[in-house]
Amino acid sequence: MTSFDPAPASLDEVLAPTWLSTMLAERWPGATVRDVRIVEVLATQATKARLALEVEGGGADVSTRICIKGVLTDTGATPSASIIETLFYREAAAVLSVRVPACIYASLNADKSRGVVVMQDVIAAGGGFCTALDPFTPEQALDGLDELARLHAAAWEGTSAYAFGWVHSFLDQITHRPVLPLGILQELLDGPRGHPLSPAVRDAGRLQRALERLAAEVRAAPRCLVHGDAHAGNVYSQADGQLGLVDWQILQKGEWAQDVAYHLAAVLSPEDRRVHERALLDEYRARLKALGGPQLAADAAWRRYRAAMIYGFYLWAITRKVEPVITHEFVRRLGIAADDLQSFELLGV
Repeated sequence: MTSFDPAPASLDEVLAPTWLSTMLAERWPGATVRDVRIVEVLATQATKARLALEVEGGGADVSTRICIKGVLTDTGATPSASIIETLFYREAAAVLSVRVPACIYASLNADKSRGVVVMQDVIAAGGGFCTALDPFTPEQALDGLDELARLHAAAWEGTSAYAFGWVHSFLDQITHRPVLPLGILQELLDGPRGHPLSPAVRDAGRLQRALERLAAEVRAAPRCLVHGDAHAGNVYSQADGQLGLVDWQILQKGEWAQDVAYHLAAVLSPEDRRVHERALLDEYRARLKALGGPQLAADAAWRRYRAAMIYGFYLWAITRKVEPVITHEFVRRLGIAADDLQSFELLGV
């Protein structure tokens, strides 16, 4: 009998009925998987496999529609990319008040170099995922801000939730060790993704300098746990219509404005953002306070919001493993926002 690997390295391994049976039996003793049907496999950085299982035993409530996520195919991502999200579901999700897919299983392998998460299938449960190509309404954007306010308020600096030792500053990481050489970043910005933007916004060196200035400001600011990637594709709708968040791979210790600026500029059309962003920011401030977070002063919050727009713009400027039509739209929305709000100038670059 082969030993059970708690976090396999390949898709074939997690699709095997023997692995699935052992995984399910940890929660539902006696569960045995008799058949596996692959519903969908999506591979970006991580690989997500939606499965329909035929299960014998384990009780009436055993999950048969699941989604497995990990670095399970050759996407170019390092296995360690799965660690933060695995630890989030294993240790943090239950103590935070944000809505996330119900987690069935989350484990690291023996040397803690990779992780695998198994969740209930959101789509099979009647929910759905949002997309960059369908902008949110301002009301939907406010629902997203409410989830972010819940996360930030529950994990503000000084709380026990903020103290997780495995959460670090991703913003510091990407400024100290840039993801792409400037030459490659400039080539990307000179290509189709940068065409809708002004030349000053398409300057890779200027963008890197702005990111470094932002990181320095964030280090000096009150911090909290930040989702770090709250674009439309990482927002899902539950069967009851309430919004939740997925893809916690770059959960980090950072500033609230990283999430709020990124979220609003990514999910709204530029036209709607221009009209509604001040009012939506005020709503976020009110909700953060009501949920037990601090009272943010209006003028100071507006400056932090404007400066933080650089973060989301940088993340999409460097993206190379998402469909071009999605990448180009996010770069357009976030780049226009950084230009509108004079984010570069505000940071002195």
